[in-house]
Amino acid sequence: MKKFNMTLYDKLKPEIRAKLEANYEEYSTAVGYISKKLKNTERYSELKVDDLRTICTFGDVWYMDLTQSDILYGDWLTNK
Repeated sequence: MKKFNMTLYDKLKPEIRAKLEANYEEYSTAVGYISKKLKNTERYSELKVDDLRTICTFGDVWYMDLTQSDILYGDWLTNK
């Protein structure tokens, strides 16, 4: 039996997912890219700095609200 591993998209905080979805129509290339990346990624550590920037930009996350620990471990992005 194959074990189902949740992707980062599955674990994404609802408010970030909602903002990404709301921005898709106007910014389909960037939001489509990051959505696909999150759907194909299981670990936060697999994301690049540019991916984090894209998520913050189109997920309406203010950089200044993130601590160094948030950026290192990704607690700001997903539900536990």
